[in-house]
Amino acid sequence: MQELAKSGDLVFHKLEDASEVNKFRILGMEDGRFSGGGFEFFRGLGIIGYEKTFKIWLRKFPRPIFIVAVKTNEIISWVFLEEWEDIASDGMAIWVLRAIETLPSMRKKKIGYKLLMLSVQQCVGYLVTKPLTPEASKFFRGAGFMEPNEFKKPPFDMSRHPGYLILPPYKKAMLLENISEHFR
Repeated sequence: MQELAKSGDLVFHKLEDASEVNKFRILGMEDGRFSGGGFEFFRGLGIIGYEKTFKIWLRKFPRPIFIVAVKTNEIISWVFLEEWEDIASDGMAIWVLRAIETLPSMRKKKIGYKLLMLSVQQCVGYLVTKPLTPEASKFFRGAGFMEPNEFKKPPFDMSRHPGYLILPPYKKAMLLENISEHFR
C-alpha cells in the first residue's frame, strides 16, 4: 500500500494487495442506512459485496490501479482503473476507469475529483471511461474528457466502445497542472 496524498482529514492510498482491503471499514448500503448511506451505486452492476469485489480486483494481473480516500480508517471514496489490451495509434497505453464512487454523505466535496487526479497521475497514456449517468458525464467532461468525434482522428477504434469518453495525454497534463492546490 502506498500513501499518495493527504487533504485535510483524508488520506489517499493506492492499494496493491487484496489483504490491504482488510485494514479499512467499508460501508455497504445496508451498513449506512442511518449515517447518510453506504456504497450502493454499483451494486447490481457487477459488484455483489464491495469488500469481496475490491479483493477480487486486487488479485488480478496485471495489477489494476485501485485508490481509496480514507477518513479515520473508513473508505469514503474509491476509484478502479485497468489497462486495456489495445494500444492507441500513437503507441501509447490505454487505461479504462471502470468505476469511481463516493459515499452519498461525502459527495459534492471534490473527493472524486481528487481521486481522478491521483488516478491520472498513476497511468501513462490515454484514459477512457463510460459514464453511466448524466451527472457522471458532466463530471468527466468538466475534467477534460472528450467525445470521440471531438478528435480529428480518434486515437483508437471506438466503434466497439460506444458511449466512452477519452482523456488524451495533453488534457491529463492540463488536469494535473494545479494538483498541488488540492492536496495539503
